[in-house]
Amino acid sequence: MSRERNGVLIAEAEAAASGLLAKRGITKAPICPFEIAKDHEIAVAPKETNQPGISGILIRRDDNFAIIHASHIKNDGFIRFTVAHELGHYFIPGHPEQAFPEGDGFHYSRSGFVSSDTIEIQADHFAKELLMPEALFRGNINNFGQGFPAIKALASHYNTSITATAIRYCKLTDDPVIVIMSCGNIIDWAFMSSPFYELPDIQYIRKGESLPPDSYTCGFNRDSNKVENAEEEEGWAKLSDWIEEAPDIELKEDIVGLGSYGKTLTVLFTDEIDCDIDG
Repeated sequence: MSRERNGVLIAEAEAAASGLLAKRGITKAPICPFEIAKDHEIAVAPKETNQPGISGILIRRDDNFAIIHASHIKNDGFIRFTVAHELGHYFIPGHPEQAFPEGDGFHYSRSGFVSSDTIEIQADHFAKELLMPEALFRGNINNFGQGFPAIKALASHYNTSITATAIRYCKLTDDPVIVIMSCGNIIDWAFMSSPFYELPDIQYIRKGESLPPDSYTCGFNRDSNKVENAEEEEGWAKLSDWIEEAPDIELKEDIVGLGSYGKTLTVLFTDEIDCDIDG
């Protein structure tokens, strides 16, 4: 999918979420997806799933809908994101028809920006905009510090998952930050904030690449107990450790295990970019 086409699809999903918020007159956080579901007579309940990686299920029978969130998920922020994701399949134009080509049935989702399926990507961005509206988030972003502490504080304020909050923060902050999800020694995805793109000849950190073998993240991921117990660690790195031919800018490396999800979130932050560009 081209970047331009991807941008159009994301904008469509975000417009559906912002339109719903405007219709409901919601102007402050936290935003409760359970209340939105209830007001549209969509039942929500936890249930064990027998398919690995499934976070939620949207069920349709005639004109009646219900949402299941996987009972193995114990993180309240991720549960709320999963419910909002399923609401995306309900509210984004065309999704009910794509999710239920036979009219009735079950639609299984992998929320949390891990799927490459178009409607799953759209539903993730719907959930992001629904729970952390851009205008509201921009107004709060400078009130919670910088880097990983800011992401944790914003996640608490919006009652959202640390992963979704990290992505939102990275996209909207003016601070130099990179967020990375990994499993084992492989990168699932990475986002960089705008200041990094001002560096000359900067490369992307790409999905499927290996973690730097000597990084704190790689060492952290070797201990599955740390990941499963949602432990946190911190260390220091250089940008050149993560991106070939990048400047030797020092980065704070914060790591948190994502529990039963089996993955790790890394936040790289620096306040050195301006002086490196100018100097």
